[in-house]
Amino acid sequence: MDYRVEYEKWKNLSFLDKGMKEELEKIANDDEAIKNQFSCFVEFGTAGMRGTMGVGPNRMNYLTIRRTTLGLAKFIVKNGGQDRGVIITYDCRNHSKEFAYYTASVLSEFNIKVYISKKLRPTPFLSFAVLYMKAYAGINITASHNRKEDNGYKIYLKDGAQFSPPEDKVIIDLVNNITDEEIFVDPKKVKPNKNLIKIIPKSVEDEFLKRALDCVIHKDFCKKYGKDLSVVYTPLHGTGYTFLKDGFKKAGFTNVHVVKEQNDECGDFKTIPYPNPETAPAFDLAVKLAKKVDADVCVATDPDADRMGVWVKVKKGKYISLNGNELESCIFEYVSYFKNKTMDLTKALAVKSFVTTRMLDAIAKRYKVELKETPTGFKWIGKEVNKSSKKLIFAGEESYGCALSDYVRDKDGIGTTLFVCEMVLALKKAGLTLYDLLHLLYSHYGVHKCYAFSMVYEGITGKEKMASMMDKLRNNPFSKLTDIKVTKILDYKTNMVKDIVKKKTYPFEFGSTNTLKFFLEDNSTATIRPSGTEPKIKIYFDIIDKDEALADNKAKILESAMRKELS
Repeated sequence: MDYRVEYEKWKNLSFLDKGMKEELEKIANDDEAIKNQFSCFVEFGTAGMRGTMGVGPNRMNYLTIRRTTLGLAKFIVKNGGQDRGVIITYDCRNHSKEFAYYTASVLSEFNIKVYISKKLRPTPFLSFAVLYMKAYAGINITASHNRKEDNGYKIYLKDGAQFSPPEDKVIIDLVNNITDEEIFVDPKKVKPNKNLIKIIPKSVEDEFLKRALDCVIHKDFCKKYGKDLSVVYTPLHGTGYTFLKDGFKKAGFTNVHVVKEQNDECGDFKTIPYPNPETAPAFDLAVKLAKKVDADVCVATDPDADRMGVWVKVKKGKYISLNGNELESCIFEYVSYFKNKTMDLTKALAVKSFVTTRMLDAIAKRYKVELKETPTGFKWIGKEVNKSSKKLIFAGEESYGCALSDYVRDKDGIGTTLFVCEMVLALKKAGLTLYDLLHLLYSHYGVHKCYAFSMVYEGITGKEKMASMMDKLRNNPFSKLTDIKVTKILDYKTNMVKDIVKKKTYPFEFGSTNTLKFFLEDNSTATIRPSGTEPKIKIYFDIIDKDEALADNKAKILESAMRKELS
């Protein structure tokens, strides 16, 4: 795509709004900005289409949303899915509601039935609604935990999971074949067919909350003692409280303190620069409130409430966070321990992404639970759940994503939040905290610690640099980090293993993803992959050691060495 030619095309569109026209004028003499915004279309990553809102094909706007919707609509018509319809939801982000209703209008041009949420709703609700209503597809307008300037477009198919092979390639090919004439249509002239667009029935929302409440294992216990647990909750300006407001009460957790400043459904995220529960600043107001009310636990869900994170009280006035790997290790142990009393766990299924802690492998082995490993992205986990005949009891990935039942096929911050409250309450009654449980796991399974850092590369130039970096690592991999030798390399793009010790190369079965994993001679691993949703290279270390301090120190040394390798 010739970005200068594309820029001129957009500049000549008479129907662009005032803001887009001003943006075009502003970058008129900035070649790098024009290249970033006009050299390609917003691409699909691990969680659908996501990017900065603005003018141009490489931005989220009405025209790029139209392009994607046209491709999806053609797929639905081709497969006779018009009457089954599409579920559409949206989050708190600026323009999410407008984009959602515009998407509905475009679909209705193809005589496709649409059910849209009356108000903003979480991602897990969309996944559930697609399954429950037997819809042909689902769309959520959200950029999840990204910065306020971004928005996104998640596509779900009739199995309730985000679209994945082989359908994803078919849809993307249809999208890529959409012509300029089809894209460049004045959004004001796209009128909804009101006979085809309906509001999602409240009964569907009621059923979703009922299923979320079923994530609580000991319901009677929580209803009896739930008032004894002091919880601080923040939706980080997003969708979580739309269901958790009633969810907390119905589960028995009546002593809940909501961070009011972050319960306003504000797309500007005015209290935080980055609405991600993985980051400490996201919890600043929650921890401040927790200290004031002496809460036992702080919980945050991200704007579309598919992720959740916690900070737990270790003593009065002191709170610490558990990262995704640590929290999910506690969750999986608790679930397995109590499910083992009521079901045959050889008939149970657990799923994790391949960059998630190996502590889960140890727990699965102890309880004889089948544990499947997938590429990063819950679409792969959803696909694994769909093809298994076993009962899902746990699914998780290190980036604060977890599901405890198959009523959804995506991360579920609603059901997981209610479950975590039960777990913290049970531990409190036993005189323990989540932090104590984590260390009990260390004593039983060994110290498993995971570390992650990112290197950011903005714009088209950054994307090119990341691609070049991965090619270099693939063709000329390093043989050691500091003085720790590499023993094996897994290339998840080619699905080939290079065993350096045995001096042989052989294939393995896995979905193709642009990732390299290095196994080191001390039983540590280093995994490198470009993010599918943000302009960064992500690096993960998985270290097993006898002591936490030694593991922490080793991680610092390895990170320093890795930064040198990637510089």
